[in-house]
Amino acid sequence: MYIYADILIIINIYADFLLIKSAAAITHSPLKTGRAVAAAVIGGFFSLAIFLPKGLAFLLAPLKLISSAVIVLTAFGFENLPCFFRRMVIFYICAFVFGGLGTGLAYLTGGRFITARNGIIYADFSMPALVITSIAASICIGIYKRISDCGGGGSYTVIVSDCGRTMSFKAMADTGNILKDSFTGKFVIVCPKDVLIGLYGKIPDCESVAAGKSSMGKRWRIIPYSTVSSSGMIAVICPMEVCIKNDETGHISRADVYLGAAQNDCSEAVFNPKILI
Repeated sequence: MYIYADILIIINIYADFLLIKSAAAITHSPLKTGRAVAAAVIGGFFSLAIFLPKGLAFLLAPLKLISSAVIVLTAFGFENLPCFFRRMVIFYICAFVFGGLGTGLAYLTGGRFITARNGIIYADFSMPALVITSIAASICIGIYKRISDCGGGGSYTVIVSDCGRTMSFKAMADTGNILKDSFTGKFVIVCPKDVLIGLYGKIPDCESVAAGKSSMGKRWRIIPYSTVSSSGMIAVICPMEVCIKNDETGHISRADVYLGAAQNDCSEAVFNPKILI
């Protein structure tokens, strides 16, 4: 099979873009389309290593390591070493899976439509076939992301800055918390009462406010909530800044949310994982 440099680069841009999207979905990392495209283009040009002669094969391993690091840094940026290495490992695993599938197809087709050389895949696909396979792969990634997001779980730390104070507290992701403010559509992080008392001094009593016995305060609001076992009203407030840190990866995400005072005693806050998307 003849290998054309332009087709090689285009094919690998598509492949690297899908690898980056897969790594982002698995690690739950935020990913901007512009950065993903730029990283994929860089990876596409690194694929020219397929033309390295056998005498320079020793350069493949360091070249792949450098290219992977550049791709991951371009796509996700640098936050800290553990987060960077985790994304690198996941990116490599995805590359091994895709590369293994490509090598298997090359073997089954006898190298007629797809071939592998120097660990790089080259496919002689028509543009319609390339578009269809890309759409199919994107759908699979989307399905995986939706399924994984539904699971919730994980260990998180919520960091709130407001009223000249900063407070952090533990939280868990739970899709069962679907509480939103009906006017703004913002999610509500349900927090232990002592956390909000530490930040704001006091919390409006919903029953007293409803009965007209006390004022609600300038920034507080009362919204209805409903669970499987109970329903009622909950006091919420929109803080100046909220960040959610993934304790496993160290990644920190800003969140535009309300904080709500839990109606029962709880040791940690609860939020919907869609806040992180």
